[in-house]
Amino acid sequence: MSLDELTSVSRRYGANREYVIAGGGNTSWKDGDVLYVKGSGTSLAEITAEGFVKMRRTTLAAIWEKQYPEDSAGREAAVLEDMMNARFPGEEKKRPSVETLLHDLLPFKFVVHTHPALVNGVTCSVEGEAAVRRLFGGLSAPPVWIPITDPGYVLAALVKRELDNYRTQYGTPPAVLFLQNHGIFVAADTVADVDGLYDSIMETIGKAVNRRPDFSG
Repeated sequence: MSLDELTSVSRRYGANREYVIAGGGNTSWKDGDVLYVKGSGTSLAEITAEGFVKMRRTTLAAIWEKQYPEDSAGREAAVLEDMMNARFPGEEKKRPSVETLLHDLLPFKFVVHTHPALVNGVTCSVEGEAAVRRLFGGLSAPPVWIPITDPGYVLAALVKRELDNYRTQYGTPPAVLFLQNHGIFVAADTVADVDGLYDSIMETIGKAVNRRPDFSG
């Protein structure tokens, strides 16, 4: 059962301090029109199947057809209400990740979002975007760089525009997003492919690092 796979991969990355420190990161799995996404307040390293929130993807998709208030507080409150209404009956006591919309937008079964120190050395750098282009720009389907913006709906709307532009340019959806000052989203239809992408990314960045901090002693 893929929910078991989602639980397993979540715990594995959550327990690895190279990828997740404290409670950072979230994961999801899509089963047709159903999205299982990590609930807020749960530890990725210790999560069980009950820690994921079962969401209706059709209801989440309808968010993009609506007009929301221009003021940030009113907009985020309205979007949050619609997102909560996407929960299946029986899930009302769970609160889905604030990044649920981003997980739903990526058209792959598995999404693993983390904040690896090695990756964030790039995403938090003033030369981060240039570094991503230099390291990964030669790929047939390179990753997407997402500039820093407000979290929540504004970030999700920006990602949606970038995904649409990417499909127009490359004819395929991106599997990797680098978020400035934030972290990375990796998506694939199998856990093995998620692992493969992460391994390649970490290896590529690692080879470009000339000096690492010494934590011994």
